[in-house]
Amino acid sequence: MAKGAKKGGRVRDKWRDKQWVVINKPSGFEPAGPVNYIPITDVEQAKGRVIENTMFDIMKQDPAQHQIKVYIQIDKISDGNATTIFKGHEYAKEFLRSLIRRGSSMVTFIHDYTTMDGHTFRVAAIAFTQRRVNSSKKHEIRMVAHKILAERIPQLTVDQFVLEVTGGKSEDIPRETNSKLGADILAATKKITVIRHLGIKKTKLISTPESRAIEDAKPVEATPAAPQ
Repeated sequence: MAKGAKKGGRVRDKWRDKQWVVINKPSGFEPAGPVNYIPITDVEQAKGRVIENTMFDIMKQDPAQHQIKVYIQIDKISDGNATTIFKGHEYAKEFLRSLIRRGSSMVTFIHDYTTMDGHTFRVAAIAFTQRRVNSSKKHEIRMVAHKILAERIPQLTVDQFVLEVTGGKSEDIPRETNSKLGADILAATKKITVIRHLGIKKTKLISTPESRAIEDAKPVEATPAAPQ
């Protein structure tokens, strides 16, 4: 048999085994509707799959929304339609690099917060000052950011949180930021120093009420007694 020849039978076309599924926006983004159309082989294996989009893919409002990446996770699939949950977002690398300037300071802050309905997110805020600032002012900016986030996020549902960190709300947002929560922090930190940009750089879903309930329901293995 010639090298590389296949033993009898037809080659199976894997694409024919796939089904196309409409991926819908997570709840909270209006108007509701599809955002992706993807092929899958198995419905059960597709659940939990994370898909990357941009805010422009979801909102179709402003070309500047291309600078925000949004991650959505397939939750359920029924009759060729998939519902999703918001898994997190982050600044595109190109956008983040464009914010860096010589002669200015970058201040970052990361902490976990839980929404009113029990969704815990890791939230990363970032600020770029007009001129270099000392460690004391950087600390003040972080403390202000933590105070506002710790007060605001527990008062928001997960749908409200998603809109306020991604800039999905329709309210006017200052050009120095691109989210409602970022605008709240920006207004307070301007009293400390001149801020060129301040925003919620990244969020990541850590846990949901459902995932915690499953974790709590797991049986706890007994610790073997120490030998006498």
